[in-house]
Amino acid sequence: MINDEEMLRFIMKNAEMGCRGINDVKHYANTPDMSNALRSQNLEYGHIYHNAFSMIRNRGFQSAHINPVISAMARSKARREMKSDSSDPHIAEMMIQGNVMGVKKIAEHIRQYDGSNRMIQNLADKLMSTQQANIEEMKSFL
Repeated sequence: MINDEEMLRFIMKNAEMGCRGINDVKHYANTPDMSNALRSQNLEYGHIYHNAFSMIRNRGFQSAHINPVISAMARSKARREMKSDSSDPHIAEMMIQGNVMGVKKIAEHIRQYDGSNRMIQNLADKLMSTQQANIEEMKSFL
């Protein structure tokens, strides 16, 4: 079972990865619609991140961030991908892949969470629904 601290750390890191992924590709957006979609998604991830961080801090838990090596590898991959194809459909495809991975991971964590705190459960559910909505939004750019 996953406890409150583990779940909040995971939510925080997952949202942080979403923000970083968007920041790695947002300047390649070719249309205002894609730029706006990425900006909106980034804001939503930011809200989730800050909510998780506040809950962690208020409970006296130790916060956790993405491993810098993993972050650098993801950034490097995004650059390589954008060099080969920086079209909006390709950006959408990359964002969909990232969100699918995020949905799989948060769904697994939700299943393993002991559910002891309704606010934390709601934040986990919010992260998953946000990622699912992001997938749907990005489909329109394919």
